Amino acid sequence: MSRKQRGVSMVEVLVTIVIFSVGLLGVASLQMFTLKMNNNADVRTRASLLAADIVERMRAINDPDQWASYDMSYDECVEAITGAATNVVDEDRKFWCARVARELPGAQGSLAYSDGVAVVTIQWQEREGRELTDADGKGTGSEWSTSEFALRARLE
Repeated sequence: MSRKQRGVSMVEVLVTIVIFSVGLLGVASLQMFTLKMNNNADVRTRASLLAADIVERMRAINDPDQWASYDMSYDECVEAITGAATNVVDEDRKFWCARVARELPGAQGSLAYSDGVAVVTIQWQEREGRELTDADGKGTGSEWSTSEFALRARLE
């Protein structure tokens, strides 16, 4: 080996290690993003199932005169959790609102019924893919946003 060739393989190994490290950091970042998006998909699926649940509870009553009793705003849903249930409708509202609050992060639900059509709306907080940084460039976590799912169902 000539004098000019000494140390070349060491430089090649160091460059390879740097390139490999950058690639691994990219894969780790992609993995974190994928985990966040999977969690968001899970929450959206639960919101969809919860909306369908209250509609099916209304259909189970099978009395169009009582369907309007399910009508509630976001605030009324929060109050239903702690309120006393005196009939099946109140019990359904209480149980459903408690599930929405328990199963979805920062969630609230509402239901509007008119002319045989129920519109269930659920809002919740979820992490977006963007990472926030402070003034020093240090990561402070993911940005939160409000998401909404609405289900419109004809009951008659």
